[in-house]
Amino acid sequence: MARERATFFLGVDGGGTKTTAVLADAAGAIVRTTRKGSGNVAVLDRGTVAQLIRSILTDLLEGEGVEQIKWAAFAFAGAGRREEKEMVSALIRGAGIQRFHVMTDAEILHYSIFGDRAGILIAAGTGSICLIRDRRGCYHQIGGRGFLLGDEGSGFFIGNQAIRAALHDAELGKPPTRLTRELLAFYGLEHPENLITIVYSSIHPSHLIASCARLVCEIAESGDASALAIVERAALALVQLAQQALPFFADHQAGPIPLALAGSILTEVSIVTQKFKAQAQKKGLAFTYLRPEMEPAAAGVLFAMRQAGASVPQHLLDRLKKINFST
Repeated sequence: MARERATFFLGVDGGGTKTTAVLADAAGAIVRTTRKGSGNVAVLDRGTVAQLIRSILTDLLEGEGVEQIKWAAFAFAGAGRREEKEMVSALIRGAGIQRFHVMTDAEILHYSIFGDRAGILIAAGTGSICLIRDRRGCYHQIGGRGFLLGDEGSGFFIGNQAIRAALHDAELGKPPTRLTRELLAFYGLEHPENLITIVYSSIHPSHLIASCARLVCEIAESGDASALAIVERAALALVQLAQQALPFFADHQAGPIPLALAGSILTEVSIVTQKFKAQAQKKGLAFTYLRPEMEPAAAGVLFAMRQAGASVPQHLLDRLKKINFST
């Protein structure tokens, strides 16, 4: 007797740096993962996006048929605009998947934390964004406009502030601060003016600038006044994003509003997270803080299963929560 072919559900999370994907069958007996490069469809050309999708399917299906994918959730940075969403949808259909949903990477991150519930997401990595889901189920975005037009409080913001401070001190003839010395060591440079050269010669200046953000945070944790001032400004900028989201909860009943902090700048132990919470409390803002329980790509599998009306066995839920793409 021929073996019954498995029915699969797919979750894909494409960000500016990496793309992760999870495939699972309805019984939870098969769970496969893969990791690829950037999934920002706003900057990748059509051919590169098509190759990314096909490469994910090749890795995860392991020779089984694409028609076995019953439902899929595709989340990509830059997929919030109509043109990019239509392009991605056409490429997914071209790869043989018929039932799917396209969303942004911020939306799948929000779903991984809140599910279908209302809440505010503040995410800060290289860039920053505030994504709100209101009680009617509608999404609203504040920020997320990229390093030229926004990214307040992000890794880019922190790195940019640190580099500008180093250059300004050098222009005034001041002796290098600890922050300047460690920045130069981090980038392997001898003089502050060399920072200008590496920034303007970089193919990806936003990533280059943001790469030193963790260093700035570590220096701030040691009590360095210059680094602390930068971290305080970053935290304030992110608190202001949260404040701008409050009108979407005007009908909220008494009690704290659910809010999630996510991204490499807002980890649970980050000094920026600590400063965010302190400044929010000082301003009288009452939030219930939530953290992600699973990888967004894994949450994409749950989204796909629920769209298809499939039940999610507990052992599959447990396996999805154990997936970790950061190691």
